[in-house]
Amino acid sequence: MKIAGIVAEYNPFHNGHAYQIDRTRAAGASHIVAVMGGNFLQRGAPAQFEKHVRAEAALRCGADLVLELPLPASMSTAERFAAGAVGLMQALGCVDLLSFGAESPLEKLFPLVDALLDEELSGGLRVHLQTGVTFARARQAALEQRLGAARAELLRHPNNILGVEYLKAARRLGFAPELLAVPRRGAAHDSARASGRFASASLLRESMAAQGLGALRPYLPPAAWEAYGRALDARLIPADPSKAEAAILAVLRRLNEQELASLPDLSEGLEHRLSAAIRQARSLDELYAAVKSKRYPLARIRRLVLSAYLGLTRADAETPPPYLRVLGFNRRGAEVLNRAKQTARLPLSSSLAKLERMEGDCARFARLEARSTDLYVLTLPGVLPCGYDYTCPPVLLKETIPHPR
Repeated sequence: MKIAGIVAEYNPFHNGHAYQIDRTRAAGASHIVAVMGGNFLQRGAPAQFEKHVRAEAALRCGADLVLELPLPASMSTAERFAAGAVGLMQALGCVDLLSFGAESPLEKLFPLVDALLDEELSGGLRVHLQTGVTFARARQAALEQRLGAARAELLRHPNNILGVEYLKAARRLGFAPELLAVPRRGAAHDSARASGRFASASLLRESMAAQGLGALRPYLPPAAWEAYGRALDARLIPADPSKAEAAILAVLRRLNEQELASLPDLSEGLEHRLSAAIRQARSLDELYAAVKSKRYPLARIRRLVLSAYLGLTRADAETPPPYLRVLGFNRRGAEVLNRAKQTARLPLSSSLAKLERMEGDCARFARLEARSTDLYVLTLPGVLPCGYDYTCPPVLLKETIPHPR
């Protein structure tokens, strides 16, 4: 048994994801564990596809076990997102291979990892941050000084950014699996154009919003297409974030500056700027426009706003995931779970209620997850009552899906 771990949002699961799984199988993986963000994602937005629907699509297209990345990590910066996901793989205790997409091969990513983990880089980073640029630009400038423009340029590519963060997290945790960087195939990460059977997730989401589910069919594996069709009939997709806009603005208007100051990744008095904007904004777009600046990019502002709405704090974001929550599995996934019963370093369960009864961070994270789902399901075509995250069973595929190879 050779178990591989993959981190993805699968929103939606498309041909590019299937290609990564295929390449991971070709590298010798007999079992694949996917760590997947839940109903609110890293770009600071609700998932268009409900998490159990996405888990089913992943299982029907080659994954064997799907674990949920808890809300605070799923809704965090690239560094914390990667640290949370890699930490879960390490905690499972039986992952042999870490697979991720990248625009560059491993040997070109390792110098970036070494530089970013070197404390000497922090001094240069601080100097550039003082000029008022974003963290990403300051880091880029510091890397150019350290490694030269050509090497630093590699970190401008989205998959390389996450790939480097996965490698950093593994290094910091002392986690040393075999590594596989799968070259991206087809359309670029945020490309507005498809390339053959491949399209970026952002293009697919935009196409679905404009034209409906049918626009996605050429770019999805048939099994994913069928899973999404069933979910559409059941009114579980797509989520409509506009349904939550008034509720989000209402919650924000209730918060004072002290409460805003406790949000994740908020610094340098940004709570004053955010508070002033909240009291003037009549829509989320107005709010984002008022707060966004050269220093504070849109994704960061959207994460702040959603964190306030969902009740996430800096302490939540800084706490490593305290449990392994199973969203779904097939027969090979059951084999992984049987092994993990002997190797897991964190509580392992598909039941959010059971994880909540473990108290401490487990209870706090489980309640955050359940509450966020109660708000998320208000955006679905068929609004659901509270408690869905407690009552929805894990996806269980009794049939074994053949390897793509």
